[in-house]
Amino acid sequence: MSMTEATTFEQVVLEHIQEKRAIGCGFDKEAQVLKRIVALQDGVDHGSPCLSRELADQWIRKTPWENETNRCHRISILRGLSSFMARLGYETVSVPRRISPWNAPAYSPTIFSERELGALLAAVDRLCERCAAPNSAFVFPVVFRILVGCGTRIFETLRIEKRDLDLEKGAILLRFTKNDKERIIPVAPSIIARMIDYLDQAQRSHGFDGSPFLFPNKEGTAYNAGTAYTFFRKALHTAGISHGGRGKGPRLHDLRHTYAVRVLNKWVRDGRNLNAALPYLAAYMGHSDLRASERYLRLTVSMFPDLIRKAEDSFGWVIPEAHHG
Repeated sequence: MSMTEATTFEQVVLEHIQEKRAIGCGFDKEAQVLKRIVALQDGVDHGSPCLSRELADQWIRKTPWENETNRCHRISILRGLSSFMARLGYETVSVPRRISPWNAPAYSPTIFSERELGALLAAVDRLCERCAAPNSAFVFPVVFRILVGCGTRIFETLRIEKRDLDLEKGAILLRFTKNDKERIIPVAPSIIARMIDYLDQAQRSHGFDGSPFLFPNKEGTAYNAGTAYTFFRKALHTAGISHGGRGKGPRLHDLRHTYAVRVLNKWVRDGRNLNAALPYLAAYMGHSDLRASERYLRLTVSMFPDLIRKAEDSFGWVIPEAHHG
C-alpha cells in the first residue's frame, strides 16, 4: 500500500506495522496498543490520515490506573508512529522525547568489575575441575568466556551449532536470537584458543558426535538456561561475590550488560563518535533499535562519573539527563 492509497488513519497505522515487521521487529504488543490509538483517533479526527495535537494530548495524558513506566511505553509507541508519518509526508504533530523521559528499570543490573569477572571465570574453572558431569566440566568454561567476552544472551550461546563456528575467521554465527535476526559476532583469539582445546575434548565425549550443537549435554541436546544459571550461582559463591536473593541479582544476563558497558566505557575514553558508533553496538548486541544501547550509555555514565564531562561534550544528544546534574 502506498501513501497515496492510504485514505484512513487505520491504513496508515497498518503501513507502520507492516514496515516494522518487514525489518524483523516482532511488534505484536505494539500493534495491540496501536489499535487503541486508532479507536481514539476515530472519535477525535474521524479516521482521516492525520495525527492531530488533540489526539496526541489525549493519548499522552496519564490515566489514574497506570504507572509511569506504562505511560512512557504508550507515548513511545505514539512517537514512533508520528516519526513514521512525518517521514512519509502525512500530517502529524511531533511527540518530544522529554514527554516520556527514560526511567531506570525496576531492576538495577550489576556491572561486574574486571577483578570480579576474573574471579568469576576462575571460580567456573575450579567448579568444573571437580564437576561430576563430564560434559559440563569442559562446556561451561568456554560458555562463560563467550558470555563475558562476547556479550551474547545465554540462550543464544547454548544453541550455537557446530556449523556456525568459524575458527579460521574467528567468528560465530548466531541463528537463534531474541528478534529472530541472525548476526555474526567476532570472537577474541583467546576464546578461539579455548574453543580449539574444547573441541579436542568434546569429540571424545558421549553425545557430541551425533549432536548439531556446539555445547551439547550428554544426551546430545542443548543445555537448558536454568542449568547455566544454577552453575552461575555456584560460581558467584565460590568467587566470593554476594547475591542479593531472588529478584535482586546479580543475574546471569548481567554479564551481557557488563560487556556493553565495558565497550562504551572504552569508546568514550577513546573519543569515539558515539553518533556513528552506537548503531554498531546495537547491531552487534542484536537490539531491534537504539533505545537499549542508549540506556547502556546512560548506565555507563552513571557507573563512571569521570566520563560525564567527556560524554556531555560530545554526546549530550544521547544522554539529555546529564545536563540536569
